Amino acid sequence: MRASAVDTRPPLTIQIKLAYGAGQLVEGVSSTVIGTFLFFYYTAVLGLSGSLVGIAAAISLFTDAFIDPLIGSVSDNTRSRWGRRIPFLMFGAPAVALTLGLAFSPPAHSAPTVLFLWLTTASLALRCFVSVFNVPFIALGAELSEDYAERSNIVAYRWVFYIFGLLATTLLGYRLFLAGPKGLLGAAGYAPLAWSTAAMVLFGGAVSVFGVRRFAGSLPVSAPSAIAIHKRLLPELVEIFRNPSFRVLFAVSVLFWVAQGVANTLGLHLNTFVWKMTPPQISLTLFGYVFGLLVGVPLAPIMVRRFEKRTVLILGLVIICFVQGGLNGLRVLGIFTLTGAAVVGPLVINAVIGGIGATFATIAVGSMMADAADEHDYIFGTRREGLYFSGLGFAGKAATGLGALLAGFALDLINFPKGVAAHPEAAIVTPGTLAGLALMAGPFVALVSGVATGLMLLYRIDRVRHEEVMRVLHERRRA
Repeated sequence: MRASAVDTRPPLTIQIKLAYGAGQLVEGVSSTVIGTFLFFYYTAVLGLSGSLVGIAAAISLFTDAFIDPLIGSVSDNTRSRWGRRIPFLMFGAPAVALTLGLAFSPPAHSAPTVLFLWLTTASLALRCFVSVFNVPFIALGAELSEDYAERSNIVAYRWVFYIFGLLATTLLGYRLFLAGPKGLLGAAGYAPLAWSTAAMVLFGGAVSVFGVRRFAGSLPVSAPSAIAIHKRLLPELVEIFRNPSFRVLFAVSVLFWVAQGVANTLGLHLNTFVWKMTPPQISLTLFGYVFGLLVGVPLAPIMVRRFEKRTVLILGLVIICFVQGGLNGLRVLGIFTLTGAAVVGPLVINAVIGGIGATFATIAVGSMMADAADEHDYIFGTRREGLYFSGLGFAGKAATGLGALLAGFALDLINFPKGVAAHPEAAIVTPGTLAGLALMAGPFVALVSGVATGLMLLYRIDRVRHEEVMRVLHERRRA
């Protein structure tokens, strides 16, 4: 960006970016635990119907559809000595930690109705509190810098802490709490896993709040709206959807994360029953994915500096489609039939490539949403970062909501046996069921992600457009 477009906010130091990035542990760890283990725990271990688990997730998702924009609008119009966002972070992190632990701590020997009600209530509360923290947190990241390339760097810091949380959760789950004789089917390990990861959530939130609060209080803000929330929210939502850049990013994010929700929800079923891997073997594939994420972290900002963000995002989506549809599709066709130790190597390589693609896509889309929020200010003269990033928050939670709903009905559709922990003989799944599982977790999600990739061709903000937007915005501020 030209010097004339540089804003006058305080310098953004590495320490501030590190402290800010630590807040990603709140949403990253909680979504990883929920997306990886909750569905398997309630279906395969506790014996609850896949459809009921999916319905519980859908109830919390549809409620959350109203919570995210509400939190976004309220945080946009909140004022405190630490800025607009910090009060929400201070309350949200402890609440997320508490409800995360409770989600995996249902009353012992509960009837299916009690399990369903417990899961629904805990999931709903968890989603609401994740919104309270994450929507203002992501919006704050967009406010830390207005530089086109620096924004990708900020997202990269956030992504590093996501990777750390994913790695720590993987180690705690597969190598400690679920590494006993019963493996993933041992019910006793899930509650300790949840409460341990809840401690990480609390730590990440505290580091972020205390490290960023003074800088956040110095950021420029526009005047708050004098209109009551119940009167302004709908017009504000209509306003952000009038921006075509937001419409494209929102649609792409929802499609992509719903696809990943199906893949992640069915991941343990796929690895346990189709690929027949043990928990330590599954952890090796996840370590490969983490390695790919780490490789992508320094590469993504370099790619953004050399190419347009849209190009980087499309490349990441194409890689993910190839990774998810490739080996799973060959398994459906009966061409690739390795299992157990023999399949670990190919799946690890697959996971490394997928991790690189996921990093490209995530860093690019987070930075692009911040650019779209600037364009909104350019067009409408209002700052709506909270509402803009509530769109990303909704899309991310759709991964464990609508994705879990579809996955639950898919398990019942392919006649997957219920409660295999209580009835080990049911763990022998028919070949047709295994093929259906691989189809849903592979080619189906790749197809949905492919549609999202095609929609990205409609996105129009590039370096030239963003520079013009920022030039006009800074002229307005100087005036």
